Amino acid sequence: MNKEKYNPDVNRKFEQVSRDRDNINFEFTKQVYKGITNDFPENVTKPEDLQLKVDPVDFDIIKNKMEEAVREREKQKEEQERILKEMAEKKIKKKLEIKTAKTSDVQENHTDMKSSFKKFEVNKNDNLLREKLQLNDVLDFIKKL
Repeated sequence: MNKEKYNPDVNRKFEQVSRDRDNINFEFTKQVYKGITNDFPENVTKPEDLQLKVDPVDFDIIKNKMEEAVREREKQKEEQERILKEMAEKKIKKKLEIKTAKTSDVQENHTDMKSSFKKFEVNKNDNLLREKLQLNDVLDFIKKL
């Protein structure tokens, strides 16, 4: 029950291709088609004429290139380790500075500075200022616990 579909465009092309195949005469030749080395031999009489000519391998050059690549990678690795070590030292130093400094001296960012100014606004009473700073230090110490 499955009827074949008729497509005149495809049918015309197929007929043309089959006519062309019937009319074409192929010639046998010894000419090389798409050579790898672009070295086309003139007279091919035996399989050895088609063999690729290979220079002997110089293992010293290969060894030197490999050693150079290894040295380059070691330099890159040392550079990365140095950068990571510096970053870790800066991080530790920053943590130590924050922990050793008083909380009234250390401000994280601009919004913290603004909020701390509003919290501790006092009409120039030195005793109150000192008490509030002490309370802040105590509260920060409790937060750290």
